[in-house]
Amino acid sequence: MEQFIKLYPHHLMVLQHDEETYMGELAFSVEQYGLLIDNFEFKLHLLQPNEHNEHWRFACEDPTQLRVPNFLMFLKSIEHYVFLNLKFSPQHAVLDEVVPKRSFLSFKKPKPQPFRLYFQNLFFDTNTSKLKCKID
Repeated sequence: MEQFIKLYPHHLMVLQHDEETYMGELAFSVEQYGLLIDNFEFKLHLLQPNEHNEHWRFACEDPTQLRVPNFLMFLKSIEHYVFLNLKFSPQHAVLDEVVPKRSFLSFKKPKPQPFRLYFQNLFFDTNTSKLKCKID
């Protein structure tokens, strides 16, 4: 029996937690049989490339907590799209968002601001396990 479930990613928010650690939050909606449920948010760790992996990766504690069929495949598809197709770098994105404020009284390091990467016209079809572009 087919599930007829589609996942619509909205945005990936990235925030630098400390010098080497980046956290993320993936916002998305779920559609099943035409019923759309909005505003799911899923926390992620963003892992930097290393000797075993050439690109950034997502890591999460328990992807099965949402009980959405093929959610792990959805996450891997978004990871591939963001880091390989778009060549997105959390380091560069977060650095670009930091705007130093000039002040004579303080020399505080500016607080890192979250960066949001928005997805438009994308959805993940759980029946085919593929990320697709929505045609209007």
